[in-house]
Amino acid sequence: MAKEANELTASYSRCRHDERFLDTFYDEFLSKSPVIAQMFAKTDFKVQKVMLRQSLLEMLCFDRGMSGTREEIERLGLHHKELGVTLEMYEMWLDSLCEAIQKHDPSYTPTLERLWREAMLKSIKKMIAVGASQGIDHD
Repeated sequence: MAKEANELTASYSRCRHDERFLDTFYDEFLSKSPVIAQMFAKTDFKVQKVMLRQSLLEMLCFDRGMSGTREEIERLGLHHKELGVTLEMYEMWLDSLCEAIQKHDPSYTPTLERLWREAMLKSIKKMIAVGASQGIDHD
């Protein structure tokens, strides 16, 4: 587990050092659905990218079981529920993230992508569970 977590941390660091990483992510994500593009129509992407960087870090820490991260993931789940985020949107988000990682991490491998997917899915499942417990349908 520690080795995989260190690989993810190193991958995230490599991606963060490429200023195009988050732009690539949002290009990929917004192109996946007109509904998603509309949800971000009035978004200040300078602020949004800061929030995404923070969320990715929280998700990586949650995967490691670090204290205090569960509450932040639950807060994200409730916020996404309020926004009407669906299971399909979470899937498109994860695909977009992995596509951006593949383009911007020079050490990308399919094994590394699997590690990213597993780590992010842990948080995504928690966010969906929190939303479902609050009475929102994520179909």
